[in-house]
Amino acid sequence: MPAVKVCGITQAGDALALAFLGVWALGFIFVPGSPRFVHPETVRGIVGRLRGKVLTVGVFQNSSIREVQGIRDFCELDLVQLHGDEDPAFCERLGGRVIKAFGVGEGFSLKEVEEYLPRVSYVLFDTLKGERRGGTGEVFRWEVVAPFVSAASCPTIVAGGLTLENIPRLLRVLRPFALDVNSGFEIAPGRKNIQKVRELLVLLQGR
Repeated sequence: MPAVKVCGITQAGDALALAFLGVWALGFIFVPGSPRFVHPETVRGIVGRLRGKVLTVGVFQNSSIREVQGIRDFCELDLVQLHGDEDPAFCERLGGRVIKAFGVGEGFSLKEVEEYLPRVSYVLFDTLKGERRGGTGEVFRWEVVAPFVSAASCPTIVAGGLTLENIPRLLRVLRPFALDVNSGFEIAPGRKNIQKVRELLVLLQGR
């Protein structure tokens, strides 16, 4: 069954509850202007209570290498997730502990992904809408990335408007390594619906 990453964590209580449920990873967003932005001091405190229970991921978009490394080390994060124009060399400087996100929209080509493969640990596909790379709450055409996912060139994570209602349909099209859920599993921005995540894990166990 696919692993589950829950992104947009802002509350220690949510993080601990989700770790107890057995999700694979938790994402903390360090993108200014995001409704789920969280301060590194807060994340450091949460991560200190999670150690060894779940992977922790810092989400960045077009930050400097110094900022990414500084926050990663300060918060003691396991991975960083890059949603901007970061090139393969940028990923390599982070030591390969990288989830590189690609926005799938009109004109997207899987050729964009190839040069990153030796330098990242995971590839993530999200919805591109205008200038927004993720956080849209909308799905993309999953068939576009099916050749990459089926080739298993790199563990693949799928994000973008995932809900309890559309995930069964996604899994008929793709078999990714992990699902990255966010707005479809919230009470409010940054506040997770733990019951919905529990239902998702039960759903996935049956597949």
